[in-house]
Amino acid sequence: MTAHNSKTSIQQQVFNLDFDLKAETFIAGLLETNVAVDINLTDYFKRRFSNDISKIAENSEENGILEIHLSRRSFYNIFPERLFHTQNSTTALVHQMVDDYKNRKLEEEQVRKFFKPLEVEFFLHRVAIEQAENQSIQSLGTNELSELLSEFWNIDTHIPKEMAAKILKTMPLMYKIAGNLSLLQSILETIIAERVVVTEEFASIEYHIEVHDWQLGVNLATAGCSVTFLPKYIFTITDIKRPETLKDYLPNGKIISFVEFYLEHTLPFEADFEINFTMERAKTDFVLSKTIYEGRLGISATI
Repeated sequence: MTAHNSKTSIQQQVFNLDFDLKAETFIAGLLETNVAVDINLTDYFKRRFSNDISKIAENSEENGILEIHLSRRSFYNIFPERLFHTQNSTTALVHQMVDDYKNRKLEEEQVRKFFKPLEVEFFLHRVAIEQAENQSIQSLGTNELSELLSEFWNIDTHIPKEMAAKILKTMPLMYKIAGNLSLLQSILETIIAERVVVTEEFASIEYHIEVHDWQLGVNLATAGCSVTFLPKYIFTITDIKRPETLKDYLPNGKIISFVEFYLEHTLPFEADFEINFTMERAKTDFVLSKTIYEGRLGISATI
């Protein structure tokens, strides 16, 4: 967002979002582009049915300054009213009630002006924290910091540095990603640049049979498959577009190592998972060739 954006365009960008934009994040972006802002904590009682940023307007007295109204609690809302307002008269006369109302609004305006510098200073400290967090996340792209944090989090060495850096950038948001299958699916698709399909079923108990001389009916009996009530998620990387990277999807491959590491840290502890992949149908067709020993059934190909 640049400084020459009009008031209308900024309002459209903010209020057309499908989520509640955090005020610190929005103002941190404006300050980075040298946009002058005037912060007002005036709409606290609208917070239950409005966004964090309740209004954006252009200052009528000073051009180029954006007035940003937030539905945040101010000092006027914290302290008791007796500290700021005089006692109203008990008369039932209409003109007296109107005068009392005007006096209370005037007192409220004066109190808000008195506390505004302190409120803005506290708020700008939170904006500074937001800017520091943004710089920390952006610095995760550097090789030195990525290597240091990769060792700290014990990230598998088979995972490429580019993917490791993307893992580190999502670490501060793990509390939102963990257990959220749709968000987890989107992140995996973004990082590996392939389509991922997630299916859910119940985990089964595997029986490990020792190698021995078995005789059916004597020391061996048929058995079924026991299914538990624990969840099992099957992640299928479908229609891989780059067949030259097929080795990366095999055990200990770069991509499979990344997916396993990420799922181990984001899925619930009691959940099991399985990773599969499929190739595009056009790349899996069997084509006969006239070249000797190439595509010959029984020699270099089987049904």
